[in-house]
Amino acid sequence: MGGMAQDEAKTDGIIRFGLFGYVRLVRDGVAVEITQPKQRGILSMLLATPSELVTLSELIDTLWPGEPAASVVNQVHRHVGALRRLCEPGLPPRHKGRYITSAGRGYRLILDAENSDVLRFRAFVERAVRLVESGGRRDALRLYLAALDIASAPAGDEGLRALPVFVGLEDERIRAVVAAANLCETADDHAAVLPVLRAAGSRHPLDESLRAHEIAALHRTGRVAEALAVYRTVREALRDELGTSPGAALETAHTLALRDGASGERPTLSPADTVPAQLPSPLPTFTGRRAELAALATDRVASRRLLITGMAGVGKTSLALRHAADVADHFPDGQLYVNLRGFDAAARPTDPLDALQDLLHGLGVVAQMMPDSLGARSGLLRSRLAGRRVLLVLDNARDYHQVEPLLPGAGDNLTIITSRNALPGLVAFNQVEPIVLEPFDDEEAVEFFVQRLPRYQVRDHREALIRLGRACGGLPLALAVVAARAQVNPHFPLDLFVSELAVGRPVLPVLNAGSAEVDLSNVISWSRQGLTGDAARVFAVLSAHPGPEISAAAAVSMSGLGRRRTREVLDELTRANMLRPTRPDRYAFHDLVREYATELLGDGFADASRRLVNHYVHSAGRAIASFGQTPTARAADVLNGVVAEEFTSSTDATAWYADDRHVLHAVFRRALDLGDHRSALLLMLDWRPMSQAIDARRDMLPFAELALGATEHVDDLAVRAEVYRDAASNFARTDQHDRARTYFEKAVAAYRQAGDAPGLAAVYRSMGVTLPMDSAERIAMLQQSVAVVRELEDQPTLAMSVHSLGLGYLWAGRCEDAVEAFDEARQLAGPAGNLLSLEPHILSGRSRALARTGRFEEAADDAEHALNVFRRDGAAHAELRLLHSHGAVLAELGRLDEAAEAWRRYLTLATGPEHIRETTALDDDTDGATTIARVRAQLAAWSAHSR
Repeated sequence: MGGMAQDEAKTDGIIRFGLFGYVRLVRDGVAVEITQPKQRGILSMLLATPSELVTLSELIDTLWPGEPAASVVNQVHRHVGALRRLCEPGLPPRHKGRYITSAGRGYRLILDAENSDVLRFRAFVERAVRLVESGGRRDALRLYLAALDIASAPAGDEGLRALPVFVGLEDERIRAVVAAANLCETADDHAAVLPVLRAAGSRHPLDESLRAHEIAALHRTGRVAEALAVYRTVREALRDELGTSPGAALETAHTLALRDGASGERPTLSPADTVPAQLPSPLPTFTGRRAELAALATDRVASRRLLITGMAGVGKTSLALRHAADVADHFPDGQLYVNLRGFDAAARPTDPLDALQDLLHGLGVVAQMMPDSLGARSGLLRSRLAGRRVLLVLDNARDYHQVEPLLPGAGDNLTIITSRNALPGLVAFNQVEPIVLEPFDDEEAVEFFVQRLPRYQVRDHREALIRLGRACGGLPLALAVVAARAQVNPHFPLDLFVSELAVGRPVLPVLNAGSAEVDLSNVISWSRQGLTGDAARVFAVLSAHPGPEISAAAAVSMSGLGRRRTREVLDELTRANMLRPTRPDRYAFHDLVREYATELLGDGFADASRRLVNHYVHSAGRAIASFGQTPTARAADVLNGVVAEEFTSSTDATAWYADDRHVLHAVFRRALDLGDHRSALLLMLDWRPMSQAIDARRDMLPFAELALGATEHVDDLAVRAEVYRDAASNFARTDQHDRARTYFEKAVAAYRQAGDAPGLAAVYRSMGVTLPMDSAERIAMLQQSVAVVRELEDQPTLAMSVHSLGLGYLWAGRCEDAVEAFDEARQLAGPAGNLLSLEPHILSGRSRALARTGRFEEAADDAEHALNVFRRDGAAHAELRLLHSHGAVLAELGRLDEAAEAWRRYLTLATGPEHIRETTALDDDTDGATTIARVRAQLAAWSAHSR
């Protein structure tokens, strides 16, 4: 308890919590007595899952087993209130305080490495792991010892230690003990680790790996008699309690202690004449992976260390064994295979010391000649392989420090490693060539089924096979489970299996083949067990993101860990192949991994979704601000840890929307599902400047309909009015003019009731540019929009209204009036008006008006400036609106080649996506089809003239 005692002695005013050994609370350097057993239990469960949600049902089921939940809830609340006041004396009743917060239907204890011994322990272990991966074994041992000084005893009070979460903490602690023992090279190292080995061994007397390390440490520090006594004790306990004999690790430790005595002398070795042939048989129906096999056989033949990595179930071992079988003849001195059990439900990862023993046994080294230390065994392996041609398959590796001692030295040996983790340390420091496996595509999945199933089952069923492959996410293990079910039920039509795996239905239960090794949930869970606490939590939390891609910024907000720590966690998840990077700062789940993560998240889904909604609402607010427009209304406060996107320009905001629009649309629906109608409406209203450049009008109608329904749950008149205006504009642009007029009238009434003149001006503006009416009525409507805000000194709103009036004049053929209006709008929208995003649209209208008055040079200059901005911003719809006029202007100026280029560009856009085609009509109301015909005729004339 030395490390913890020193920490707890500080009197810096920070509250500190302890869990290892027993639960405790220290405030200002003084231990706070917690006498109530229930309060100790609640605090223990919160400490065991730092900063994570512990639900009421978990607390009640654990601490009040068998009692009706309804009768206990108030007791839980009272005990939590008492704990809050123990943390913060003087806290008023019913106040949450800064440490124990309410979250959904449960509580969360806000902790960091400064005030939590669990997090401090994990931080030391994570740093040690990174040092091992970079070759800093001595410093890593020091850090492991520091971690174990904090965690010198099991976590929690004695009565709670059988609970799964505390068993998991104990497993973490024992793994750290074993990792520290693996790093020992000298007698001094063994002496430093021995106390924690002895303490851990006394608590886990039947853990053979742990006790073998204890025997080795006693032996290496000259305490042979004690080492032999430990062996006898363990052997008798195994016989009496389990009816088994000591395994290889214990026997080896015993033999070395028995033979070498306290001298520590190394045994001499006899030459081996064994030629090992340990490769398991490859799958007889191996399919796919042609590109990978070709690369292995050709491009990478010079590489003698290969790492095949990818997510769980993607077929890493199958590919490794297939390639190993293909090249085995090139390695006449033998083939070695060891399963490192990095991700195994039934066992801990294989200790590299034990793996080396297996490899050396395969090379003919007998037990009596086996060295005891990791370094000596690793060196012996390299010596035995020098000058020979041997193939090694190191299957299912967990991490760098497990694999690195097993690598041969220079020579003609080939090592093939498989791992779910990316193992960047091996790639960076050990010249290992990585090969990343992805799930099968449609063709590979079909080929897989064709190889596995009788011909009559697959003939003429290609579409069903493709749908099955997609439902399984192309994951070979999932495909194999489905194929096996089809084989044992040969009379079931494939469509039955397709319906079982239909989109929207849980897939993982269907893919449970009755065995842990091929149960997809179990297989994926083994990867999760290797994650740090933060990474495991974030893995679950990110499943609430609707996808398909998750931005790094959204991950920061959903995790609440801050940018730096979230980046570290995302890197950890990608190294573990639980997430895959799709492009810089973008990540994606495999569908089946997402389903598993969602199961883990459970009741936390709503809380994670609220953080997601909060992130996108505030990001959209910043996006609309980059256009010089004010967000419709003030959003809810930014939640703790949420970090909204930042935009340096409207171009950045539009690019963000283009990347994330499907996510934004899904988050809008999620907010409605949560009952957060106001956030949903603000999100939809603030994405409009970007949506107008990218989305087809009819595609946005469903959101307008949903938004109208949500207004019934929102009291804010300005928000409701703006929703009415937006819906009316959408209806008008899709020729639903009666509905448009109805909702424009509702918007006018709401804005008048709210006394919101800029909003009223916006409605008149929208009515004037979207509804069918004669020119005089249109201009009167747009003049009314200008008049409403003329006296308000609201330059951005006035600029938009004057610009719309200019369009009205243009459409009416009053081009001189239009130019005058556009000039005023440009002045209003300038730097003082902070509406620079409107300028290219003003110039576009001005150019078209100038062209119709014969001022072609000015028209060309304005058009070229506007087109440059539209092309930079990807505003193809705005570009299209101007191109026909600009081509005609260039032709009038005699710049015929440029005119033809403008018209060709027009035709490309006019026959492109719907949201661009919507702007093909001309200012004189000529319809789009006629306009396209005119442009084609003009191009044909130019072509004839140029010949």
